[in-house]
Amino acid sequence: MIWQRLRLVLAGLIAVALLNGCAPILLVPPYDEQIDSGLTALYSDTTAFVDRMISLRGTPEGSYAKNSDFYETATAKVGALVVRAEAHRILNDCPSSALVSRAFALARIPEDVRGTIGTLPKDDCQVVLLRLIQDGYGNMAKVHQIQGDAGLPPMAHGQFIDGGVGAQLRAAITVEIAKRAR
Repeated sequence: MIWQRLRLVLAGLIAVALLNGCAPILLVPPYDEQIDSGLTALYSDTTAFVDRMISLRGTPEGSYAKNSDFYETATAKVGALVVRAEAHRILNDCPSSALVSRAFALARIPEDVRGTIGTLPKDDCQVVLLRLIQDGYGNMAKVHQIQGDAGLPPMAHGQFIDGGVGAQLRAAITVEIAKRAR
């Protein structure tokens, strides 16, 4: 009687272990609402900033000196998102490169931005994208600084929103939304 119960308990434990072994494998990390909303807010703020700088071109209000705080704030916000993305990296919880490639193709991310991003290493996932965004803000700040008091030229919208940091932000948003939609 004891041996029969022991066999039943043991069989039950083995069945549970086998069922857990057949659990679905998570190939895509969980959606991170804070990263998504942070990136979306940055995209909106950046678009508004570039358009405002273009409209203020040639005035003191459009100069780099009067607006350098935008770049510092944007870079700090991306830095906070990098911390969250690094937590996913530590958990080995990054999206597959197939998901990223498919998301970029569907979102029509420009080829030059895709080429800059390249193939995401398995352990870096969105961290790579976010660091590229930080670099993008740095590049945008350099152009603004070089322009000095003239501010950003009208072509800056295409350079920084259609391409540059704007395209990088869209790529990162696309990856996050693809994770949500999985």
